[in-house]
Amino acid sequence: MKKTLVIGLIMIISVSMLFAETIEEKLQKFGQENAEKFIQPAVNCFSGNLNSGLYNTAKVLKPFRFQLSFNVMTTFVPDEDKSFNVTNPFIGDTFNPYQENEIETATIFGTDGGSFTGVTEVNGVPVSIDPLKMPDGLDLAGLPLVMPQFALGLPFGNEVQLRYFPKTEVDKEIGDVGFLGIGVKHSIDQYFPGIIPIDVAIQGFYQKLEVGELIEIKSLAANAQLSKKFLIFTFYGGLGWEKTDFLAEYKFTKETFNPSNPAVPIVTEIPVKLELESDNSMKATVGMRLSLLFLKLYGDYSFAKYNTANVGIGLGF
Repeated sequence: MKKTLVIGLIMIISVSMLFAETIEEKLQKFGQENAEKFIQPAVNCFSGNLNSGLYNTAKVLKPFRFQLSFNVMTTFVPDEDKSFNVTNPFIGDTFNPYQENEIETATIFGTDGGSFTGVTEVNGVPVSIDPLKMPDGLDLAGLPLVMPQFALGLPFGNEVQLRYFPKTEVDKEIGDVGFLGIGVKHSIDQYFPGIIPIDVAIQGFYQKLEVGELIEIKSLAANAQLSKKFLIFTFYGGLGWEKTDFLAEYKFTKETFNPSNPAVPIVTEIPVKLELESDNSMKATVGMRLSLLFLKLYGDYSFAKYNTANVGIGLGF
């Protein structure tokens, strides 16, 4: 059990580090508007992942019973969100050597980044300058994540869920990575004993992921759940709402062609603050759970703008 927990936490940290390093490096090549378009699919994927695996039945745990589970989820990126049109960052400047106003390039999940081409004049002679290369994407179909979760039954048809990783320095350049998620689930069918033949519940969840001073992600989710058990099988589903906010602060290093000395560009650092919201808002989830004594095996699929697949294993007592 300890080994599984450690592996899960390592994967959470690894994904966070990968995106912190990759995003910081790539975002520094963009200005505000272009960076928002480049990073938006990652915001959508984090939203889909964080708000998946929140439940595997609508039945609320009995008081002081608990379940420890581990979810492996992947949110998939639509093909149309693997590229976007990037605007020439030198438009409006006194000196703009690049010919195109905009080009097609990769988002964070795309493949090859596009390039702006340009020609300038030095002493009246046309001179080709190096293309302005946009960052390549990660060439991924989606974003995976592992998430441990603890649930505890409380009196009056309530259940509390916890997702947590204490702030820990995983890299001196990135800083601390910390995560907190807390949710509450409440039974609705308890008010209709013998009338409703299925389990019905509602749930609210808050989560926050911090990666150094670069990235902060906050998420709110609410859902209505229903489930029905047949022997060792439980079929469950629900409708959910989610809202995820992404904040990133960094400095955009802009190199401007220097006509008086072409070999030495003019370098300017521009502070950028990105505040984005996920495109996902409503989702529908369907899933099935297999119960073998204390062991729970389950899987579900959520339909939204960005679909998410989730599988998990739990131990309940």
